[in-house]
Amino acid sequence: MILKDSKVLITGGSSGIGKAIAELLSQTGAKVAITGIDQEKLKQVAQANDLLAIPTNISNDSDIENCFRVIKEKWGGLDVLVNNAGIGTFQKIEDVTREEMRRIYEVNVFGTAIMTKNAVKLFKQQGKGNIVNIASTSALKGSRGGTVYSGSKFALRGMSLSWFEELRQHNIRVITIKNWRDHYCLLFFR
Repeated sequence: MILKDSKVLITGGSSGIGKAIAELLSQTGAKVAITGIDQEKLKQVAQANDLLAIPTNISNDSDIENCFRVIKEKWGGLDVLVNNAGIGTFQKIEDVTREEMRRIYEVNVFGTAIMTKNAVKLFKQQGKGNIVNIASTSALKGSRGGTVYSGSKFALRGMSLSWFEELRQHNIRVITIKNWRDHYCLLFFR
């Protein structure tokens, strides 16, 4: 895929890996939109890198709908969705609560699925699209205290595999980045 002039939406793009991906893609000439819940940080990152900032809490369906409304209004379409937004805590199994599981799964699993659902609608209309899911090595193996976080990343990996099988017939590619070696695949997207 040629990234120059591609339209890329990155969730959780105002810090960490998402910010780094946004900066890199912007340097290649891609049009990049970033989402996040800290509006001030989002605005600062967007202004510093010539990005489109769309305040979005992916655990809120109306925020997601608004995000895609903005994408359609500003760009008329989308080439790549990078599902990067994620949160996590680590605690022993005896300290895990239903509330904490819900909080993490709302972002890492449910929010990611609903973002993808909305992108897929657009991609099917266009006849093509790309989904890049940022998982973690926690999607490959468990860890002490990783019940909730690792579980959410295993779920993301499972969803990604299902989307790959379901969407390839529609010319929609699904890529999952699970560890640092996988990050090289983004470089080959050029």
